[in-house]
Amino acid sequence: MLELNFRAAVLFKQNSNLKIINIKSKSKLSRGQVLVKIFYSGICGSQLGEISGVKGKDKFLPHLLGHEGTGIVKKVGPGVKYFKVDDKVILHWKKSKGIDAKNPTYYFKDNKINSGKVTTFSEFSIVSENRLTKIPKGLDYKDAVIFGCAATTGFGIVNRDVKIKKNDSSLIFGCGGVGINISQAASINKSYPIIAIDKFTKRLKFSKKHGASHFLNFKGNFKELRNKIFEILKDKPLDFFIDTTGDTKVIEFGLKIINPKKGNLVLAGVQKKNKKISFNTLQLLLGKKIIGSHGGNCKPHIDIHKINQSFKKNNIKVKNFYTKTYSLGKINKAISDMKNGKLSGRCLIKMHS
Repeated sequence: MLELNFRAAVLFKQNSNLKIINIKSKSKLSRGQVLVKIFYSGICGSQLGEISGVKGKDKFLPHLLGHEGTGIVKKVGPGVKYFKVDDKVILHWKKSKGIDAKNPTYYFKDNKINSGKVTTFSEFSIVSENRLTKIPKGLDYKDAVIFGCAATTGFGIVNRDVKIKKNDSSLIFGCGGVGINISQAASINKSYPIIAIDKFTKRLKFSKKHGASHFLNFKGNFKELRNKIFEILKDKPLDFFIDTTGDTKVIEFGLKIINPKKGNLVLAGVQKKNKKISFNTLQLLLGKKIIGSHGGNCKPHIDIHKINQSFKKNNIKVKNFYTKTYSLGKINKAISDMKNGKLSGRCLIKMHS
């Protein structure tokens, strides 16, 4: 019997703060489950969307969230092949090697807390084996968090989904954790120009440190933005427009301005439920493409190590992707700061004092 009692940040009601509560697990580890003591968690923009209901009503309330983090293995369930006690691990939402275990069950008082195969907004987590990868040598718990989602998604978009290459022109709309990793990966591949666009100036300045050759502050005027983009491009067509925001107006704008013969509109954000996109399909018949990306199509057990090696080769310091660390008790402050553009890069939630 596995008896745990630990703090977690749980969503009880959408568009509300997470509640910091003590939750329990009373059952044995099932086949393929791994108990991890969480040290750090990141906060992905998609988690903000879950809290605010971007995709609609959350059917799993109360709901434990978080899908990128790091920790140490404390116990393994039956059948676990790739991990042992004391392994240092990255927690990620994309499937990797190992068993796809059932979801764990937690309780607050007598109420069930719903959870997925990986969660990171808690001091401990019961995780499916195939949502774990060992931390590469040379990385500590803090630095490795970004490989749980932001880096693997960003680099996966560039290298797996669309294969941006030397001299391709690229534009990234939305410079959060995934956005800056897209620009970083495009820069490594020698894309030029790399145009970063965001409504928050702090994020734009940060993106310039991570591969963007140009950056534009968007205030809502698409005509003005279009003119500025084409001033940068000069006579060069736009090969890749990558949207991380899910904003339908941005998506429609992107389709209009890409290379008419072979431009690529890449969708990496989630649009709000019931929002519609309108465009003339003739554009697609004449050569434009719309490509959807689900986590960069990454394979964590392969890509985490490849991206880390790429960082080393190009003298990119992983720690420079993070700007602020909050305690678990301050997670709602971190979420608010992200929403209001007070943060750039990725923030971290430290689970234990």
